[in-house]
Amino acid sequence: MKRIQIIDTFRGLTIISMVLFHLFYNINYYWTLNFYNGTIFNKIWQLSIAVSFFIISGITSSFLNPKKNIKRGIITSLIGFSITFITYIFAKDQLIIWGVLNGLGLSMIITGLMQKSINPKLWPIFILAFTFSYKVPAGLFYNSEFLKGLYQANLFPIGFPSFDFYSNDYFPLIPWLFAFLAGLSLGKFLKEKNFYDFDIKENLLGKIGRYSMPIYLTHQIILYPLVSLIYKLTL
Repeated sequence: MKRIQIIDTFRGLTIISMVLFHLFYNINYYWTLNFYNGTIFNKIWQLSIAVSFFIISGITSSFLNPKKNIKRGIITSLIGFSITFITYIFAKDQLIIWGVLNGLGLSMIITGLMQKSINPKLWPIFILAFTFSYKVPAGLFYNSEFLKGLYQANLFPIGFPSFDFYSNDYFPLIPWLFAFLAGLSLGKFLKEKNFYDFDIKENLLGKIGRYSMPIYLTHQIILYPLVSLIYKLTL
């Protein structure tokens, strides 16, 4: 597939935002940052990164055939499960169960199975669905007897975790599949409108965006020890 610079650029901008967010997360672990620690700014920043990743990945899926999307989803999911295994063995206090790669992976697989039937004009509906279902994993419908059973069954991949479920990074199908489908349908819509005909020139952000997966997998391996070392040197 030909590289589309505008997509790579937005992906690069998002990956840089994520690296900076996690850098401040690590710093805040040792030195409290008032602008970051538990603030609305923190939550909005974190949400903007996650939503951007799902929408951009959904847009990318609109350029791939179903078979490639399913294969891409399986590989992404396996990497996600490996992160769960690694955090369980080496960093239980940072345990990740059904993190962003699992959420993206399953969304890719589901998209591969149904993408031909997704109407390009549905992207605003998917955004609304994401917005209204965002609080479902937080127990929004726990008062409903039927849905209460889903929470108690700990169906966390879908978005109905039990009260004792914990993960340091959690992206279930509800609401994140809707964000992915918003990206998929938006990608189709933009293709219909010939949006990509004016594509921008190759740039540094675009080059960074091409390596978003390696950066995602390795950045904390570098940042966390570095911040820890600096903290110990200042004691």
